[in-house]
Amino acid sequence: MSKVTVIGLDGGTFTVIDYLTGLGRLPNLSRLMRQGSRATLLSTAPPVTWPAWSAFHTGTNPGKNGAADLFRFRTGSYQLEPMNGGNLRGSSIWSLASGKDKRVCIYNVPVTYPASEVNGILISGLDSPSFNDKAIYPLEEKEKLMAAVPDFKINFDNEARYLVNHHKDPVREWIRQAKAYLDMEIRTVNYLLQREDWDLFAAVIRSTDIFQHTLWLDAEKVMNGEEVSDEVRLRADALFECYETIDRQFGEDGWASQGNLVIMSDHGFGELRGHVCLNRVLAEAGLLSFHSTDAKVKPRKYLARKLGAHLTADTKHKIKKYLGKGVSDGRWRSYVDVLIADIDWSRTKICAIGGFGCLFLNVKGRDPMGTVPPEEQEEVLAQAESALSKLKDPRDGEPLVTRFYRKEELFSGPLMSEMPDLVVNMRDWSYCPVIGTAKELASDEIIIPPVEEWKQLAHSGTHRREGILILHGPHIAAADLGEAEMVDVAPTVMNILGLPASAEWDGKVLKQALSGVEASSEEATGYDEQDAGARERVYSEEDEEEVRKRLEDLGYL
Repeated sequence: MSKVTVIGLDGGTFTVIDYLTGLGRLPNLSRLMRQGSRATLLSTAPPVTWPAWSAFHTGTNPGKNGAADLFRFRTGSYQLEPMNGGNLRGSSIWSLASGKDKRVCIYNVPVTYPASEVNGILISGLDSPSFNDKAIYPLEEKEKLMAAVPDFKINFDNEARYLVNHHKDPVREWIRQAKAYLDMEIRTVNYLLQREDWDLFAAVIRSTDIFQHTLWLDAEKVMNGEEVSDEVRLRADALFECYETIDRQFGEDGWASQGNLVIMSDHGFGELRGHVCLNRVLAEAGLLSFHSTDAKVKPRKYLARKLGAHLTADTKHKIKKYLGKGVSDGRWRSYVDVLIADIDWSRTKICAIGGFGCLFLNVKGRDPMGTVPPEEQEEVLAQAESALSKLKDPRDGEPLVTRFYRKEELFSGPLMSEMPDLVVNMRDWSYCPVIGTAKELASDEIIIPPVEEWKQLAHSGTHRREGILILHGPHIAAADLGEAEMVDVAPTVMNILGLPASAEWDGKVLKQALSGVEASSEEATGYDEQDAGARERVYSEEDEEEVRKRLEDLGYL
């Protein structure tokens, strides 16, 4: 049967691709789109890496797989834990393909840690705390990979805050390190592709996301035809060169020669306009209460502004490294608890968690200190919408909230009780909530500009729902598919492989894109009960500290 190669470009966007193909700078992607099929691939709402890639490889929405954001509440508590492969529910395309004797190779796909047993190789992605023995299956492949790619690493270990205060040319040094990471990713993909003739190969290149978070505004100015300085041009070109480097791999003798090719992203990209203290707004509306705010805000502001101003960058760096060593002694709470540390649950009806607009009701009978009777949930949601609707965009005075989503509009399945009750989209996701109650309480304003603590390397870009999907190969037709959903990719890949999809999947086969492929005559596979019941806690305290550092470096904490 047909084989499939999936190349994920984290944050890949037609905004950049169409601009560069118009200049003739992406000849291979241009050819693939001309000869094959193309669609705007709509991400999850909110458009976040963890739920988006989970929707791809499980074929299900967050109400079935459990990944609605980076974090989830532990059952029966207000304690948060990071999403990972251990607490994800559902059957992945590679586990189903492995069960049908297909040879698979998976590299760097998020929400796959710990690496599960497959008929081939699996190397975990962004949710892996490090390249430890649980991050690769089978374990004997670890030594072989390190021999082939000696500089292999899971994460882009880059500390922007440190560079801007410690390096004489932080921007060029950051670009150099980011390019080196992209080169490592490409060499890893090529090594794995050459191992054998895989039936299903799936790899994610994170570098597109990394370059765009930091350099988006520079690239946008150039794409809009603005007059820019040499420094802005340098930064924009670095982002464009990332795409050009990847494009070279899609030559007829490269990744495009691997049978049927699927190029996709988990979300698109756009400008980051600022951050919003959503919990402060809810508190002012009487829907949320903080613990002893007067006693806590002033010390935080003093420490942040006075002490921080007198410490050298090198000293801050050493303190950060030292404090990280203390996590394992049990004196530190789980790092994600600081996201909601100041909330008084006994007097709170609804709160915002994380950085992407997910709001959770505090329901009686469901939550440990629930305050909202089930029959009053709709009233509280309406009050929250009313309060947040009053926010105005400081740029043009227009309402800040583009749309409110109730959970029933976005999710379905057995995990609905774990899903956010309300998702807030602020100006097409260009505004993000402030992450963590401590930062909210220390802020003088409700709406604040993008964080400037990273100076020249501050984030200027963030996620959009509009990602990319390009299909090319012997069983792919030339078609403009318009729009497709993340959950459509899994059944389409399975169809090309000649295998049945899972019975609980939410997506559809993109039949318009396929040519000469017959749907499997086998009965659809049922829900994998073993996977469904996983929900295990797989991180040690040391692991959580590694993930915390990574999310902080990415701007998620």
